[in-house]
Amino acid sequence: MSSLYIDSNAFFYAKILDRVFGRSCASLIRRMALKELEASTSVLAVIEVANALRKYGLRSEVSSEVRAISSLGIEVYPLEGADAQEAAEIYDEVQISPYDCLHAAVMRKYDLKEIVSADKDFDKIKWLVRLDPRSVSPPSR
Repeated sequence: MSSLYIDSNAFFYAKILDRVFGRSCASLIRRMALKELEASTSVLAVIEVANALRKYGLRSEVSSEVRAISSLGIEVYPLEGADAQEAAEIYDEVQISPYDCLHAAVMRKYDLKEIVSADKDFDKIKWLVRLDPRSVSPPSR
């Protein structure tokens, strides 16, 4: 089974218990912690979560959330200069957020094909498959 790349919004929605995605994202995080899902993310996603919490008014939660994501035991891929160049190439093709393009560049680099994200812009990248967090959750009881 190949690793699912987890976008930052899955972590954020789980943390704030978003009314649409919160429960499924929390279940997703729980399944990662229980090793029921092979998952990965990047340092970019971790920083995006930290920034989203800061903007959402949860400044005091930033450090603990970064530690919590790190404690899941999933692969957290680093970023390199070449990844930014690849992201620019992807941007030229699909014209979506450069941050999303950088996630895609990391996925391409590590041969990952599936991203769990509520962000429908990823649907514009033809070589990857976006999985809605609500479609991934179930098992753990």
